[in-house]
Amino acid sequence: MLDDWLLSLEERLDPVLLFERFVGNSADGWQARILRSSAATMALRVCRQAGKSCCLATLAIVEMRKGGTVLVICPAERQAKELARKVREYLPMTDLVVERSTQTEIEVANGARLICVPSTGATIRGYTVDLLLIDEAAFCDDDSLIAVLPMVKDCGRTVFASTPAGRTGMFASLFLEPKPEVERIVVKGTEIPRLAARVERLRVALPPTKFRQEVEVEMLGGGENYFDIAAIERAVCDRKALELCLT
Repeated sequence: MLDDWLLSLEERLDPVLLFERFVGNSADGWQARILRSSAATMALRVCRQAGKSCCLATLAIVEMRKGGTVLVICPAERQAKELARKVREYLPMTDLVVERSTQTEIEVANGARLICVPSTGATIRGYTVDLLLIDEAAFCDDDSLIAVLPMVKDCGRTVFASTPAGRTGMFASLFLEPKPEVERIVVKGTEIPRLAARVERLRVALPPTKFRQEVEVEMLGGGENYFDIAAIERAVCDRKALELCLT
């Protein structure tokens, strides 16, 4: 009993320990930085399949342990349900008692709530939240983000997380027009040793532009391109191959 109490206390003091129990592995340096940050606003530009959602789910549970309300915004309902599922998966490993649970909402005995909704939903307004998590923020329209940001309490926190999608929009501006009060973290797949095999597979499978965007999280272009960048790259490669054949 005492050991369980001490473990719970340690995890409350350092959420990295809680995260590591959830995922069964040691946290990467960038994950530990996210979990230990006290910044009111964070912007996370993270490659796919790096463990971003696990961090967001842990942040949600840390806030729920305090009795807070967590609002998760995603571009699509499927993504919102997926993050709620991850939180639901982790909750039995905590001391929180679930009183009500649906595919998109969780209420626990201490009064805390988790609400996961798509950014396009008509019922997105009307909440007051302690923690706002915006997953795949680069793919949420700016009007929806503008609508939810005022819902965060003055002492609350906001986390924008996404792979990039060009150089326009609110998420892009957090990196292109940096503000000192926003903590920015950039995580490239090529810098995560445990993803080395996947990175090399994607390097072969993806067009160079897609690889740079999805894996190296580069913010490429902006708006609608008259010519498709990937098509241009393929044409250049084909031209070079043709020249080699003719020499």
